[in-house]
Amino acid sequence: MVAAFFLLYSGQYVNLLFLVPLVYIVKTVNVMQIRSRLMVLSLLLFFVCTIVSCNKKKDSPTIKTEVVSRGTVVASFICPAKVEPASIVSVVNPTRNSITAVYKTAGQKVEKGELILQLDKTNIQEEIARLKNQLQQKQNVLDKNKLNAKSAELDLDYSAEAKKARILKLKSTLEQQNKLLEAGGTSSARVEQIKQDIALAERDLDNQAEKNEIRLKQLQMDQQNLELQIASFKQNLASQQEMLRKTTVKAPVSGTIVELAGNIGEIVSIDEALVQIADDTAFKLLATAGKNKIDHILPGGPVNINIDGEKIKGSIGNVTVDDVAEWVQFDVFVAADGQNKLKKVSETEVEVIANDKENVLRIRKLPGMVLTKHIDVLLQKGDETIRTEIVLGTIGKDYCEVISGVNEGDIVLLAHPASAQELVVKQ
Repeated sequence: MVAAFFLLYSGQYVNLLFLVPLVYIVKTVNVMQIRSRLMVLSLLLFFVCTIVSCNKKKDSPTIKTEVVSRGTVVASFICPAKVEPASIVSVVNPTRNSITAVYKTAGQKVEKGELILQLDKTNIQEEIARLKNQLQQKQNVLDKNKLNAKSAELDLDYSAEAKKARILKLKSTLEQQNKLLEAGGTSSARVEQIKQDIALAERDLDNQAEKNEIRLKQLQMDQQNLELQIASFKQNLASQQEMLRKTTVKAPVSGTIVELAGNIGEIVSIDEALVQIADDTAFKLLATAGKNKIDHILPGGPVNINIDGEKIKGSIGNVTVDDVAEWVQFDVFVAADGQNKLKKVSETEVEVIANDKENVLRIRKLPGMVLTKHIDVLLQKGDETIRTEIVLGTIGKDYCEVISGVNEGDIVLLAHPASAQELVVKQ
């Protein structure tokens, strides 16, 4: 009873668990075995004083001070992330074919140029042989056409020269007949006849020249058609030779084989991926966040990546939303100078910058500030203490933006570490 009265008088709250053993002691102690009741009272008072002292020490507020300053407030959140290859490189089958040999399997690492698969070559080799034969035949026809064209050109030139010579001869005869006509040694009918023969010969020469031009153009067109056919055959031949080269499937990059198209004897369809390789020369991060963060996860947005205590910068790539799982996944890409750092880890954390404000009033983030942006405080104005309200803006990881209620240089006192409602602002 004395202990209870003392506790009530002192105004302290006492844990009932401590009173139970005290009551038990009072009831069980045989007063007759104790020399003096004073010793009992002293013992009880000792326990009471110990409890009161502990309660006072526990309830004593810890005063913290923070100065309102001007600077940058960065709001961000942390997301777990896994390191993955930046790209998957595929080798596509150029034609429907079957696998004849497998040199590497899924999961194995390969170097660029290393042999992975061998496809059947038979059909492609037969097509190459057929194209080569046809190409040779077309080339022979073209060569023959060129010879015929040359021969025809010579014949046409010879015929034209013969006609020109006949015209010259007729003109010479006409000149002689004109002289004889003046001397009376020939008739005018003979002269007119020669003139008509010259006119017919000249007309025949013009017609022959036009026909020769047409014939040469025909021969030229035949030659061009043959050349086009040969070019087409050569192109088809080159395509088939390229397909033949692709039947020997080699790694286009160094990396890890993710998937193979099939096993020996299996047929692979045209345009199907023969092999997929995860490129080991470049990496990215696949990060995960709750769907409530979707408004802050935008392609191209800045992020910080924590690797062994060092921060490197990155940017957000493709964003994928899963409506069922209530999460967001997004790619994070880093610059070339950060690639070597990514190789050292398999998992890390990504800090997404949700908001970044510069040159604003700020105060170090205190407990409770994440719960409300309107905080009642006491502001000392000279000898007068008034209650006012601090309005917070962006709440960052380390600092909070102060929109109103205090000025730069004000000292903020935190009277209790568990609540930001007990702030006292003092000039």
